[in-house]
Amino acid sequence: MEEHKEKKEHNPKDANAGEASTHGSSDHGKKEIKIAVPEIKGLNWATISTAAAIILLIIAVFQTYRLNSISESYAKMEAKSAELHKLPAVQVIAIDTDCAQCTPIASILSTVTSAQANITQTTSLKPTDLKSRQLISEYSIKRLPTVVVTGETGKLKLADAGFAQVGNALVYTQTAPPYVDAATGAVKGLVTLTLVNASGCAECTDLMPALQQLRGLVTVKDAKIVDKDSADGAALVEKYSMSRLPGILISNDVAEYPVASQLAKAGTPKQDGTIAVGANPPYFNTSTGKVDGIASLILLNDSSCAQCYDVTMHIPIVKRGFQIYLGSTKVVDAGSAEGKSLISKYNIMAVPTILLTGDMSVYGQLNAIWKTVGTVESDGTYVFRAMSAIAGRPYMNLTTGKVELNPAPQQPQQQ
Repeated sequence: MEEHKEKKEHNPKDANAGEASTHGSSDHGKKEIKIAVPEIKGLNWATISTAAAIILLIIAVFQTYRLNSISESYAKMEAKSAELHKLPAVQVIAIDTDCAQCTPIASILSTVTSAQANITQTTSLKPTDLKSRQLISEYSIKRLPTVVVTGETGKLKLADAGFAQVGNALVYTQTAPPYVDAATGAVKGLVTLTLVNASGCAECTDLMPALQQLRGLVTVKDAKIVDKDSADGAALVEKYSMSRLPGILISNDVAEYPVASQLAKAGTPKQDGTIAVGANPPYFNTSTGKVDGIASLILLNDSSCAQCYDVTMHIPIVKRGFQIYLGSTKVVDAGSAEGKSLISKYNIMAVPTILLTGDMSVYGQLNAIWKTVGTVESDGTYVFRAMSAIAGRPYMNLTTGKVELNPAPQQPQQQ
Protein backbone atom coordinates (compact mmCIF):
# COMPACT_ATOMS: atom_id res chain seq x y z
CA MET A 1 0.00 0.00 0.00
CA GLU A 2 2.80 2.47 0.83
CA GLU A 3 4.73 1.61 -2.36
CA HIS A 4 1.74 2.26 -4.52
CA LYS A 5 1.19 5.61 -2.85
CA GLU A 6 4.73 6.79 -3.51
CA LYS A 7 4.49 6.00 -7.23
CA LYS A 8 1.27 7.91 -7.50
CA GLU A 9 2.69 11.04 -5.92
CA HIS A 10 5.73 11.22 -8.32
CA ASN A 11 3.72 10.81 -11.54
CA PRO A 12 1.95 14.08 -12.42
CA LYS A 13 0.75 12.58 -15.65
CA ASP A 14 -1.05 9.87 -13.87
CA ALA A 15 -2.59 12.48 -11.58
CA ASN A 16 -3.78 14.48 -14.57
CA ALA A 17 -5.13 11.34 -16.12
CA GLY A 18 -7.01 10.59 -12.99
CA GLU A 19 -8.42 14.09 -12.89
CA ALA A 20 -9.46 13.90 -16.50
CA SER A 21 -11.09 10.55 -15.82
CA THR A 22 -12.93 12.03 -12.84
CA HIS A 23 -14.30 15.08 -14.61
CA GLY A 24 -15.24 12.96 -17.58
CA SER A 25 -14.74 13.26 -21.36
CA SER A 26 -16.23 11.53 -24.38
CA ASP A 27 -12.73 10.59 -25.44
CA HIS A 28 -11.95 8.57 -22.31
CA GLY A 29 -14.87 6.04 -22.39
CA LYS A 30 -16.53 4.76 -19.14
CA LYS A 31 -16.17 6.51 -15.77
CA GLU A 32 -14.22 4.64 -13.15
CA ILE A 33 -15.12 5.15 -9.48
CA LYS A 34 -12.77 3.88 -6.84
CA ILE A 35 -13.89 3.44 -3.19
CA ALA A 36 -11.30 2.96 -0.52
CA VAL A 37 -12.42 0.48 2.18
CA PRO A 38 -10.73 1.18 5.50
CA GLU A 39 -8.79 -1.68 6.87
CA ILE A 40 -9.93 -3.14 10.23
CA LYS A 41 -7.00 -4.66 11.94
CA GLY A 42 -7.47 -8.15 13.30
CA LEU A 43 -10.64 -8.79 11.23
CA ASN A 44 -10.60 -11.40 8.51
CA TRP A 45 -13.08 -13.49 6.61
CA ALA A 46 -12.84 -16.26 9.15
CA THR A 47 -13.96 -14.09 12.07
CA ILE A 48 -16.67 -12.47 9.95
CA SER A 49 -18.03 -15.87 9.01
CA THR A 50 -18.02 -17.00 12.64
CA ALA A 51 -19.89 -13.88 13.80
CA ALA A 52 -22.44 -14.28 11.02
CA ALA A 53 -22.95 -17.91 11.97
CA ILE A 54 -23.55 -16.96 15.62
CA ILE A 55 -26.08 -14.28 14.64
CA LEU A 56 -27.89 -16.74 12.38
CA LEU A 57 -27.93 -19.26 15.20
CA ILE A 58 -29.44 -16.72 17.63
CA ILE A 59 -32.09 -15.81 15.05
CA ALA A 60 -32.86 -19.46 14.51
CA VAL A 61 -33.20 -20.13 18.26
CA PHE A 62 -35.48 -17.09 18.69
CA GLN A 63 -37.66 -18.18 15.77
CA THR A 64 -37.87 -21.70 17.20
CA TYR A 65 -38.85 -20.33 20.65
CA ARG A 66 -41.50 -18.13 19.03
CA LEU A 67 -42.91 -21.01 17.08
CA ASN A 68 -42.98 -23.17 20.20
CA SER A 69 -44.78 -20.43 22.17
CA ILE A 70 -47.36 -20.04 19.44
CA SER A 71 -47.77 -23.80 19.29
CA GLU A 72 -48.25 -23.98 23.06
CA SER A 73 -50.85 -21.18 22.95
CA TYR A 74 -52.76 -22.98 20.21
CA ALA A 75 -52.46 -26.23 22.16
CA LYS A 76 -53.89 -24.57 25.28
CA MET A 77 -56.74 -23.04 23.26
CA GLU A 78 -57.50 -26.41 21.71
CA ALA A 79 -57.37 -28.10 25.12
CA LYS A 80 -59.68 -25.48 26.60
CA SER A 81 -62.04 -25.86 23.68
CA ALA A 82 -61.99 -29.64 24.07
CA GLU A 83 -62.60 -29.30 27.82
CA LEU A 84 -65.52 -26.94 27.17
CA HIS A 85 -67.06 -29.46 24.80
CA LYS A 86 -66.80 -32.10 27.54
CA LEU A 87 -68.75 -29.93 30.04
CA PRO A 88 -72.52 -30.39 30.18
CA ALA A 89 -74.22 -28.07 27.69
CA VAL A 90 -77.07 -26.21 29.37
CA GLN A 91 -79.48 -23.39 28.65
CA VAL A 92 -80.34 -20.86 31.38
CA ILE A 93 -83.65 -19.01 31.72
CA ALA A 94 -83.94 -16.24 34.33
CA ILE A 95 -87.38 -15.06 35.44
CA ASP A 96 -86.82 -11.69 37.11
CA THR A 97 -89.21 -9.30 38.90
CA ASP A 98 -89.50 -5.58 39.61
CA CYS A 99 -89.32 -6.18 43.38
CA ALA A 100 -86.52 -3.96 44.67
CA GLN A 101 -86.33 -5.74 48.05
CA CYS A 102 -86.31 -9.25 46.56
CA THR A 103 -83.25 -11.41 45.96
CA PRO A 104 -81.23 -10.01 43.02
CA ILE A 105 -81.43 -12.33 40.02
CA ALA A 106 -77.68 -11.88 39.51
CA SER A 107 -76.93 -13.68 42.78
CA ILE A 108 -78.94 -16.70 41.63
CA LEU A 109 -77.34 -16.69 38.18
CA SER A 110 -73.88 -16.59 39.72
CA THR A 111 -74.42 -20.05 41.21
CA VAL A 112 -74.94 -21.42 37.69
CA THR A 113 -72.14 -19.50 35.98
CA SER A 114 -69.69 -20.63 38.65
CA ALA A 115 -70.64 -24.28 38.12
CA GLN A 116 -68.78 -26.54 35.70
CA ALA A 117 -71.07 -26.07 32.72
CA ASN A 118 -71.05 -24.97 29.11
CA ILE A 119 -73.82 -22.35 29.03
CA THR A 120 -74.90 -22.21 25.41
CA GLN A 121 -77.81 -19.79 25.87
CA THR A 122 -79.09 -17.35 28.51
CA THR A 123 -82.60 -15.90 28.36
CA SER A 124 -84.15 -13.25 30.63
CA LEU A 125 -87.91 -13.10 31.09
CA LYS A 126 -90.50 -11.13 33.05
CA PRO A 127 -93.22 -12.92 35.07
CA THR A 128 -95.89 -11.63 32.69
CA ASP A 129 -94.26 -13.12 29.59
CA LEU A 130 -96.11 -16.05 28.02
CA LYS A 131 -92.99 -18.22 28.23
CA SER A 132 -92.69 -17.42 31.95
CA ARG A 133 -96.28 -18.46 32.60
CA GLN A 134 -95.65 -21.73 30.80
CA LEU A 135 -92.50 -22.43 32.83
CA ILE A 136 -94.20 -21.49 36.12
CA SER A 137 -96.99 -23.95 35.35
CA GLU A 138 -94.77 -26.72 33.97
CA TYR A 139 -92.28 -26.68 36.85
CA SER A 140 -94.69 -25.69 39.68
CA ILE A 141 -92.66 -22.58 40.47
CA LYS A 142 -93.83 -20.86 43.68
CA ARG A 143 -91.32 -18.07 44.25
CA LEU A 144 -89.82 -15.42 42.01
CA PRO A 145 -87.21 -14.43 40.97
CA THR A 146 -85.90 -17.81 39.91
CA VAL A 147 -83.70 -19.56 37.37
CA VAL A 148 -84.53 -22.59 35.22
CA VAL A 149 -81.68 -24.67 33.79
CA THR A 150 -82.34 -27.12 30.95
CA GLY A 151 -80.15 -29.35 28.82
CA GLU A 152 -77.61 -31.79 30.26
CA THR A 153 -78.72 -31.09 33.83
CA GLY A 154 -77.96 -34.61 35.03
CA LYS A 155 -74.25 -33.80 35.02
CA LEU A 156 -74.62 -30.63 37.11
CA LYS A 157 -74.32 -30.54 40.89
CA LEU A 158 -76.48 -27.63 42.03
CA ALA A 159 -78.54 -29.23 44.81
CA ASP A 160 -76.43 -27.54 47.49
CA ALA A 161 -76.92 -24.20 45.73
CA GLY A 162 -80.72 -24.21 46.14
CA PHE A 163 -81.67 -25.96 42.88
CA ALA A 164 -84.01 -28.96 42.67
CA GLN A 165 -84.55 -31.38 39.80
CA VAL A 166 -88.08 -30.82 38.50
CA GLY A 167 -88.84 -32.97 35.47
CA ASN A 168 -86.11 -32.39 32.92
CA ALA A 169 -84.89 -29.12 34.46
CA LEU A 170 -83.06 -27.75 37.47
CA VAL A 171 -85.17 -25.07 39.14
CA TYR A 172 -84.02 -22.66 41.85
CA THR A 173 -86.54 -23.22 44.67
CA GLN A 174 -84.85 -21.55 47.65
CA THR A 175 -85.62 -17.91 46.88
CA ALA A 176 -85.37 -16.19 50.26
CA PRO A 177 -88.02 -13.73 51.46
CA PRO A 178 -89.07 -11.24 50.43
CA TYR A 179 -90.15 -12.81 47.14
CA VAL A 180 -92.93 -12.52 44.59
CA ASP A 181 -95.68 -15.13 44.78
CA ALA A 182 -95.62 -16.68 41.31
CA ALA A 183 -99.36 -17.40 41.41
CA THR A 184 -100.67 -14.04 42.66
CA GLY A 185 -97.85 -11.60 41.92
CA ALA A 186 -97.95 -10.37 45.54
CA VAL A 187 -94.74 -9.66 47.42
CA LYS A 188 -94.37 -11.92 50.47
CA GLY A 189 -92.05 -11.39 53.41
CA LEU A 190 -92.25 -7.62 53.94
CA VAL A 191 -92.88 -7.31 57.67
CA THR A 192 -94.56 -4.48 59.57
CA LEU A 193 -93.45 -3.90 63.18
CA THR A 194 -95.48 -1.91 65.69
CA LEU A 195 -94.19 -1.12 69.17
CA VAL A 196 -96.92 -0.27 71.67
CA ASN A 197 -95.34 1.56 74.60
CA ALA A 198 -96.64 2.08 78.15
CA SER A 199 -96.25 5.74 78.98
CA GLY A 200 -95.51 6.57 82.58
CA CYS A 201 -93.97 3.15 83.38
CA ALA A 202 -90.39 3.96 84.33
CA GLU A 203 -89.72 0.40 85.51
CA CYS A 204 -91.06 -1.30 82.37
CA THR A 205 -88.70 -3.16 80.06
CA ASP A 206 -87.46 -1.16 77.07
CA LEU A 207 -88.30 -3.07 73.86
CA MET A 208 -86.45 -0.77 71.47
CA PRO A 209 -83.37 -3.09 71.44
CA ALA A 210 -85.69 -6.00 70.57
CA LEU A 211 -87.21 -3.97 67.74
CA GLN A 212 -83.76 -3.24 66.33
CA GLN A 213 -82.81 -6.91 66.61
CA LEU A 214 -85.89 -7.90 64.61
CA ARG A 215 -84.80 -5.53 61.85
CA GLY A 216 -81.73 -7.69 61.40
CA LEU A 217 -83.74 -10.92 61.17
CA VAL A 218 -86.49 -9.93 58.75
CA THR A 219 -87.02 -7.43 55.94
CA VAL A 220 -89.07 -4.59 57.41
CA LYS A 221 -91.57 -2.74 55.26
CA ASP A 222 -92.65 -0.35 58.00
CA ALA A 223 -91.91 0.21 61.68
CA LYS A 224 -93.84 2.51 63.95
CA ILE A 225 -94.15 3.35 67.64
CA VAL A 226 -97.44 4.21 69.35
CA ASP A 227 -98.45 4.68 72.98
CA LYS A 228 -101.16 2.73 74.77
CA ASP A 229 -102.97 5.97 75.61
CA SER A 230 -103.17 7.11 71.96
CA ALA A 231 -106.17 6.26 69.77
CA ASP A 232 -104.11 3.92 67.60
CA GLY A 233 -102.43 2.33 70.61
CA ALA A 234 -105.68 1.74 72.48
CA ALA A 235 -107.26 0.20 69.35
CA LEU A 236 -104.33 -2.19 68.89
CA VAL A 237 -104.33 -3.22 72.56
CA GLU A 238 -108.01 -4.09 72.29
CA LYS A 239 -107.85 -5.76 68.85
CA TYR A 240 -104.94 -8.05 69.76
CA SER A 241 -105.77 -8.49 73.48
CA MET A 242 -102.34 -7.26 74.51
CA SER A 243 -101.96 -8.02 78.22
CA ARG A 244 -98.32 -6.97 78.74
CA LEU A 245 -96.91 -3.63 77.66
CA PRO A 246 -94.63 -2.59 76.11
CA GLY A 247 -95.41 -5.06 73.37
CA ILE A 248 -94.46 -5.60 69.73
CA LEU A 249 -96.93 -6.57 67.01
CA ILE A 250 -95.29 -8.46 64.14
CA SER A 251 -97.31 -8.77 60.91
CA ASN A 252 -98.15 -12.17 59.41
CA ASP A 253 -95.44 -11.87 56.73
CA VAL A 254 -93.01 -12.97 59.41
CA ALA A 255 -94.26 -16.52 58.73
CA GLU A 256 -91.92 -16.55 55.70
CA TYR A 257 -88.86 -16.47 57.98
CA PRO A 258 -87.27 -19.21 60.13
CA VAL A 259 -87.45 -16.95 63.21
CA ALA A 260 -91.27 -17.11 63.12
CA SER A 261 -91.43 -20.31 65.18
CA GLN A 262 -89.30 -18.79 67.96
CA LEU A 263 -91.39 -15.62 67.99
CA ALA A 264 -94.58 -17.68 68.17
CA LYS A 265 -93.25 -19.42 71.30
CA ALA A 266 -92.16 -16.13 72.88
CA GLY A 267 -95.42 -14.36 72.04
CA THR A 268 -99.02 -15.07 71.12
CA PRO A 269 -100.09 -15.77 67.50
CA LYS A 270 -103.35 -14.03 66.64
CA GLN A 271 -106.12 -15.03 64.25
CA ASP A 272 -104.82 -12.95 61.33
CA GLY A 273 -101.30 -14.35 61.71
CA THR A 274 -99.94 -11.38 63.65
CA ILE A 275 -97.67 -12.32 66.56
CA ALA A 276 -97.96 -10.23 69.73
CA VAL A 277 -94.84 -10.31 71.91
CA GLY A 278 -95.17 -8.78 75.36
CA ALA A 279 -92.31 -7.45 77.47
CA ASN A 280 -90.58 -9.50 80.13
CA PRO A 281 -91.19 -8.26 83.69
CA PRO A 282 -91.52 -5.68 84.85
CA TYR A 283 -94.40 -4.76 82.51
CA PHE A 284 -97.67 -2.88 82.56
CA ASN A 285 -100.58 -5.25 83.12
CA THR A 286 -103.44 -3.98 80.93
CA SER A 287 -105.98 -6.01 82.93
CA THR A 288 -105.10 -4.59 86.35
CA GLY A 289 -103.57 -1.30 85.32
CA LYS A 290 -100.57 -2.04 87.54
CA VAL A 291 -96.92 -2.83 86.97
CA ASP A 292 -96.03 -6.49 87.55
CA GLY A 293 -92.56 -7.90 88.27
CA ILE A 294 -91.08 -5.56 90.87
CA ALA A 295 -89.23 -7.56 93.55
CA SER A 296 -87.52 -6.78 96.84
CA LEU A 297 -84.33 -8.49 98.04
CA ILE A 298 -83.43 -9.01 101.71
CA LEU A 299 -79.81 -9.96 102.42
CA LEU A 300 -79.88 -11.73 105.81
CA ASN A 301 -76.31 -11.44 107.11
CA ASP A 302 -74.50 -12.55 110.30
CA SER A 303 -72.05 -9.84 111.30
CA SER A 304 -70.69 -12.01 114.13
CA CYS A 305 -69.39 -14.60 111.66
CA ALA A 306 -66.09 -13.36 110.21
CA GLN A 307 -65.58 -16.59 108.28
CA CYS A 308 -69.00 -16.59 106.61
CA TYR A 309 -69.31 -15.88 102.93
CA ASP A 310 -70.21 -12.44 101.57
CA VAL A 311 -73.99 -12.41 101.17
CA THR A 312 -73.83 -9.70 98.48
CA MET A 313 -72.60 -12.36 96.04
CA HIS A 314 -76.30 -13.18 95.50
CA ILE A 315 -77.09 -9.77 93.96
CA PRO A 316 -75.62 -10.31 90.45
CA ILE A 317 -77.06 -13.84 90.40
CA VAL A 318 -80.55 -12.50 91.08
CA LYS A 319 -80.31 -9.48 88.78
CA ARG A 320 -78.34 -10.78 85.82
CA GLY A 321 -78.70 -14.53 86.17
CA PHE A 322 -82.47 -14.57 86.67
CA GLN A 323 -83.21 -11.16 85.12
CA ILE A 324 -85.17 -10.04 88.19
CA TYR A 325 -85.97 -6.36 88.59
CA LEU A 326 -85.16 -5.29 92.14
CA GLY A 327 -87.17 -2.34 93.34
CA SER A 328 -85.32 -2.40 96.66
CA THR A 329 -82.39 -4.18 98.31
CA LYS A 330 -81.52 -4.13 102.02
CA VAL A 331 -79.17 -5.91 104.41
CA VAL A 332 -80.60 -7.24 107.69
CA ASP A 333 -78.36 -8.59 110.44
CA ALA A 334 -79.31 -11.93 111.94
CA GLY A 335 -78.71 -10.56 115.43
CA SER A 336 -81.10 -7.63 115.00
CA ALA A 337 -84.75 -7.71 116.00
CA GLU A 338 -85.85 -7.82 112.38
CA GLY A 339 -83.33 -10.52 111.66
CA LYS A 340 -84.48 -12.67 114.56
CA SER A 341 -88.08 -12.17 113.46
CA LEU A 342 -87.30 -13.39 109.92
CA ILE A 343 -85.36 -16.39 111.27
CA SER A 344 -88.25 -17.36 113.50
CA LYS A 345 -91.01 -16.67 110.98
CA TYR A 346 -89.47 -18.70 108.17
CA ASN A 347 -87.60 -21.26 110.32
CA ILE A 348 -84.25 -20.33 108.79
CA MET A 349 -81.50 -22.81 109.75
CA ALA A 350 -78.43 -21.19 108.17
CA VAL A 351 -77.14 -17.71 107.49
CA PRO A 352 -76.14 -15.74 105.46
CA THR A 353 -79.08 -16.22 103.11
CA ILE A 354 -81.52 -14.22 101.03
CA LEU A 355 -85.28 -13.65 100.87
CA LEU A 356 -87.19 -12.41 97.83
CA THR A 357 -90.60 -10.79 98.01
CA GLY A 358 -92.93 -9.12 95.54
CA ASP A 359 -94.21 -10.25 92.11
CA MET A 360 -92.05 -13.37 91.95
CA SER A 361 -94.58 -15.57 90.17
CA VAL A 362 -94.01 -13.76 86.84
CA TYR A 363 -90.36 -14.86 86.66
CA GLY A 364 -90.55 -18.23 84.92
CA GLN A 365 -86.81 -18.97 84.88
CA LEU A 366 -86.50 -18.43 88.62
CA ASN A 367 -89.55 -20.56 89.40
CA ALA A 368 -88.24 -23.41 87.26
CA ILE A 369 -85.12 -23.75 89.44
CA TRP A 370 -86.10 -22.37 92.84
CA LYS A 371 -87.55 -25.63 94.17
CA THR A 372 -84.01 -27.11 93.99
CA VAL A 373 -82.39 -24.31 96.04
CA GLY A 374 -85.10 -22.92 98.31
CA THR A 375 -88.71 -22.75 99.41
CA VAL A 376 -91.72 -20.61 98.64
CA GLU A 377 -93.52 -19.71 101.86
CA SER A 378 -97.27 -19.37 102.31
CA ASP A 379 -97.05 -15.57 102.02
CA GLY A 380 -95.14 -15.82 98.72
CA THR A 381 -91.69 -15.14 100.15
CA TYR A 382 -88.83 -17.02 98.45
CA VAL A 383 -86.19 -18.23 100.97
CA PHE A 384 -82.79 -19.55 99.86
CA ARG A 385 -81.85 -22.69 101.85
CA ALA A 386 -79.57 -25.00 99.81
CA MET A 387 -76.09 -24.09 101.05
CA SER A 388 -74.72 -27.00 99.00
CA ALA A 389 -75.53 -24.89 95.94
CA ILE A 390 -72.77 -22.47 97.02
CA ALA A 391 -70.21 -25.11 98.00
CA GLY A 392 -66.88 -23.77 99.21
CA ARG A 393 -68.47 -20.81 101.03
CA PRO A 394 -68.64 -21.14 104.85
CA TYR A 395 -71.88 -20.34 106.71
CA MET A 396 -73.28 -20.32 110.24
CA ASN A 397 -75.36 -23.33 111.27
CA LEU A 398 -78.00 -21.78 113.53
CA THR A 399 -78.92 -25.17 115.00
CA THR A 400 -75.40 -25.96 116.23
CA GLY A 401 -74.11 -22.40 116.49
CA LYS A 402 -70.99 -23.46 114.60
CA VAL A 403 -69.46 -22.39 111.32
CA GLU A 404 -69.78 -24.97 108.56
CA LEU A 405 -66.90 -24.84 106.10
CA ASN A 406 -69.18 -26.14 103.37
CA PRO A 407 -66.36 -27.76 101.36
CA ALA A 408 -66.74 -28.26 97.66
CA PRO A 409 -67.10 -31.91 96.61
CA GLN A 410 -63.84 -33.46 95.48
CA GLN A 411 -63.47 -33.98 91.80
CA PRO A 412 -62.63 -37.56 90.77
CA GLN A 413 -58.99 -37.88 89.75
CA GLN A 414 -58.37 -38.65 86.13
CA GLN A 415 -56.55 -41.93 85.56
